[in-house]
Amino acid sequence: MKAETMKSSARKATRRVTGGFVATVTAGAVLGTMAPAAVADEVPSPSAARAAQVVEKATGVADLTKLDGRRGSGQTDEGKVTVTAPATADGDVLLDAPNADVALGLPETKGIAGVAAGAGTVVYPDAAPSTDIAVQPTTDGAARTLVTLKDAKAPTKHEFEVKLPEGAALTEDGENGFLITKAHGERTEVLGAIDAPWAKDANGKPVATSYHLSGDKLTQTIDATADTAFPVVADPKVSLGWSIYLRFSKKEVKDMAKTPMYHFAATATVMACAKIPNAVAAAGCGAALTAQASSLRGQMQDAAKANQCVEWKVSYVGVITNWKRYKC
Repeated sequence: MKAETMKSSARKATRRVTGGFVATVTAGAVLGTMAPAAVADEVPSPSAARAAQVVEKATGVADLTKLDGRRGSGQTDEGKVTVTAPATADGDVLLDAPNADVALGLPETKGIAGVAAGAGTVVYPDAAPSTDIAVQPTTDGAARTLVTLKDAKAPTKHEFEVKLPEGAALTEDGENGFLITKAHGERTEVLGAIDAPWAKDANGKPVATSYHLSGDKLTQTIDATADTAFPVVADPKVSLGWSIYLRFSKKEVKDMAKTPMYHFAATATVMACAKIPNAVAAAGCGAALTAQASSLRGQMQDAAKANQCVEWKVSYVGVITNWKRYKC
């Protein structure tokens, strides 16, 4: 299986060093089968055009790929990722990347044909009562899977079947989403991630939404209220790319926050960069720490005051591309 070729990373009790071909999944996940062949309409119907318009208002269109039928391609550090929306709404969304194949079962069972519409959206109008389904391939190698509740009669629970590679499992990421992980002894390989869900009403206001995982079924619940303006668009997201995540415990954060400025880069290099299971990224991490030492030390000090943990995202070549504090 392709996932076996992905790079792995070490995880320890106080700090997780996570490397691999990272996916961020939009409502579902891995290695599915295509729906029976069907031909999407060449010219979108008025209902399909409206469905795409509603979705693209919520997501924007700047990151959408040019569609070739129901297929779009994006680019990651590892190469091209091809996203294929299913022929009908009872099929799976497929993501094909150099080091991983990922798929996601759509939540509805009506065999509505997929229609390319708007700036780059495949829609399945009325795939369920008062509900449209849509898929968007994006330029960064991602796939968004969206559910549109057209009115208050629409179901508020939507189940996605998550199909994982052999030996993989879903683990909570501490931020209402999930990591797709595979253990190799003490090391853990991250194959992908299911981001925390979001939902917006017709006025762009957030609507409360959450996941519940049972076996390989991931259910998204959308908590519309009497004040919710319909239609409501809801989405988890999937993207593919190679990154390493360095996580620091509260004690490590406080220790690094107290480190004198002239020692910070050297201390952080030993605590973090040396643990990266990739020589190129480890060397680049050390250089990035030296260049960003003042900013990163300030971030550690802010996290220490808030009694939080810290995560750094490191690219394949070792550049620290993002950081965040999180409750732990």
